[in-house]
Amino acid sequence: MNKYFCSLPWVHLRLDSSYNGQTGVSPCCKFDCEEWDKLNSENHVKYGLQNAMNTNPFKKIRSDMLNGIPTPGCIDCYEDDKLLGGSMRSAANNSYKITNKNLTTEFLHTEYIEVFLDNTCNLECRMCSSINSTKLRRRDKLLGDTVHPNATCDPNLLDELDLNLVRKIKLIGGEPLLSKHHLPFLKKFPDHSKLNLLYNTNATIIPSGETRDIMASVNELNFIISCDGIYKYNDYQRWGSNFESIIENGLKIKNTFKNIKWFTFLNTFSILNLNAYKKTIEWFKENNLDTMSNWGEGDLSVCFAPDWYEEWILQENDCPEVRSYFNERCLNRKYDPKKWQKFIDLIKITDKMYGTRLEDYNPELAEQLHKHKIYI
Repeated sequence: MNKYFCSLPWVHLRLDSSYNGQTGVSPCCKFDCEEWDKLNSENHVKYGLQNAMNTNPFKKIRSDMLNGIPTPGCIDCYEDDKLLGGSMRSAANNSYKITNKNLTTEFLHTEYIEVFLDNTCNLECRMCSSINSTKLRRRDKLLGDTVHPNATCDPNLLDELDLNLVRKIKLIGGEPLLSKHHLPFLKKFPDHSKLNLLYNTNATIIPSGETRDIMASVNELNFIISCDGIYKYNDYQRWGSNFESIIENGLKIKNTFKNIKWFTFLNTFSILNLNAYKKTIEWFKENNLDTMSNWGEGDLSVCFAPDWYEEWILQENDCPEVRSYFNERCLNRKYDPKKWQKFIDLIKITDKMYGTRLEDYNPELAEQLHKHKIYI
């Protein structure tokens, strides 16, 4: 099959939240969210999951993939393929071998579910918003951003599907291990021993009771532990968390289960902490801990940062991954003074809210802002 083909649009159901709090669908977690909002602005499942997965935007993506046409929203995988020799796209093609089937632009069936359980969270990450954390409503209001309502995914939506075909489930939030919908969702599946579960968690909660028992009974258990760089770089961006506790609790979770196959820490890099990229990668390597990188989008993306910021970052962090973030992952990168000012406002407002100072957490960034006469 051609280099732009991905099996996920035929077998993967991603249930997430639309901006008005309704449950929506999207191609996958790597698909550019702004691109998807443009393609499928009326995103909901009120007419059923099958209808939601067969809208014209989905059919266009499948058609392009069958015909070897690149999909703009898939830029992250294309870049990973070039830089790393593999991507989530290539991994999906290895896992879901469907090219021998008579594929059309219609959704095939559900083998892999990614579910946003709700936006209940116990952290206030600066790169996040109230669409993913209920605790960020006050901050979003102060910033003049959209204040998102409670959003939940009703486990009963699954009743439309043949759950016997499902083999993999990825649970996200909010914080999935905090969600009241977590256990009811797991109970929907008839045979837990056939399931592979993947959790994207902030490692503040150690599973217990019936939840732990079900997790221990599945075929395979995998974890992505979220953090945002090391030590104070993490603690500033991922407000409410503590880097040492993330590592400690992550390893406790790892030691709780015998059926873990894959376990990694995921560092999200943004304008706020990108200067710690090399130090972070080196720390995880020295401590024999697996790590992956995620690249910040939205208000903390480097896409609109001034040129001096890129030059400064590359002085200490010049590597293909970081260069790709500035270039290929941010197509047509250009300084945007309004968005840059919003980034500065974010620092000012959150420092006032939390009684923090950027200088105490990322003094290198604070120094550069002062050097360029940006006073925080």
